Amino acid sequence: MKTRMIGASGLASSAIGLGCNRLFDPNNPAMVEAVLGALELGINHFDSADVYGQGQSESFLGTVLKGRRDKAIIVSKFGITGPTGANGHPQYMKQVFDASLKRLATDSIDLYYFHRLDPGVPIEETVGAMAELVKAGKVKAIGLSNTNAESIRRAHKVHPLAAVQMEYSLMERSAEKDVLPLCKELGITFVAYGPLTYAFLAGRIKKHEDLPPGDRFRRNQSRFTDDNIRHNVGMLEALDEVSAQMGATRAKIALAWCLQRPWDVLPIPGSTRIEHVRENVAAAELELTKEQVARLDEAFAIDRPRGNAASAPAH
Repeated sequence: MKTRMIGASGLASSAIGLGCNRLFDPNNPAMVEAVLGALELGINHFDSADVYGQGQSESFLGTVLKGRRDKAIIVSKFGITGPTGANGHPQYMKQVFDASLKRLATDSIDLYYFHRLDPGVPIEETVGAMAELVKAGKVKAIGLSNTNAESIRRAHKVHPLAAVQMEYSLMERSAEKDVLPLCKELGITFVAYGPLTYAFLAGRIKKHEDLPPGDRFRRNQSRFTDDNIRHNVGMLEALDEVSAQMGATRAKIALAWCLQRPWDVLPIPGSTRIEHVRENVAAAELELTKEQVARLDEAFAIDRPRGNAASAPAH
């Protein structure tokens, strides 16, 4: 597995990480295999948050990675307090941080994000408190998630940000307007969640009915309404063309595209099955041609996909 440095933190991450928002049951053999198999395949970047499963994802990682802590980059987040709420108060952060440490069964977190901006607290105050964790040796690097260019610049002046995490994929390229160029300017790694647009780019979702009845996360996204899916499916033709040329799956091509952007992008697709983890790892070895990248860029231009994730619960 190729590696990428996370900002100027000194942390060497696998080129592809594992999103752990759906990993929560240490008694589920498939979920355990997904993490342990990922380690064996060279993935060392495990992304969680205190809000994932109300702490269950962190507890899961703490259990499964016991005895393997030195092989993993443990990533977590704080700040989300409900479907639309956020809390960036320093005292709140200190409370939830200690709880995360306990669940993760570790004495330090490698990369710690502020999960969602709190309009009631200046970003300088929140990041200043996070910087204290770095000085105390409890956190190695900090970052922002679901943010904007202005907040990134302000936060970076308080303490260097190692990473910024936002949704990014062929279907969601809005970060290219200002966030990605700013990250490149400041030497910040951009971590992309949802790089496969939640299975859509893998070709598994072609109509609204393909979504499980209880799947609130995707059912609440306007990109997955019937009308929008019919439009968006048409763009997969370009992905199929490149897939056929490379003899690779749609998912591999979509991840390879992320890795070959003119910015430092580190995708973290989520998976609960080892076969999907293997497929994701293989994407790191693909090299698309300039012509193939250009074909995908044109087919998935920023203004072409219909719908977004704005109405869905925050990642």
